[in-house]
Amino acid sequence: MSDTTGPENLRVYGVLVRDGQVLMSAETVAEREVLKFPGGAVEPGETPEAALVREFDEECRLVIKPVALLHTPGTLFSPWIHKPYTPIFYAVSGDGTPSSPDHEPLDVQFMEPEKAIDSGLMAEPDKIALSRAIALAENYK
Repeated sequence: MSDTTGPENLRVYGVLVRDGQVLMSAETVAEREVLKFPGGAVEPGETPEAALVREFDEECRLVIKPVALLHTPGTLFSPWIHKPYTPIFYAVSGDGTPSSPDHEPLDVQFMEPEKAIDSGLMAEPDKIALSRAIALAENYK
């Protein structure tokens, strides 16, 4: 018998690299300050790509387009929420200035990739996705 429920706690994140900087979301997750990419849960009946477009609109007020799949590490155990989650990372494109709505407890801003990685606030899968997004951006210069 096959499992038709799908991956556990499916999450989708977008890596937006623009002018050598990456869009990061500074948030508090389980009482811990973290840096992550905009994104969130894939709702039932929603594709990961549609969820990503929705999440960017909700969190950053940006219209984006998924460009390439960057990283699918499988189901992991989150050191932040102490539960399994299944992240999917995409490179995305989009114009405009990000701004988080008042009801979203996060701060979205472009920053130098090295600063984000060196902050100690990023999860390992996010670092891998960022490295791949930077390499992809370099190929299209």
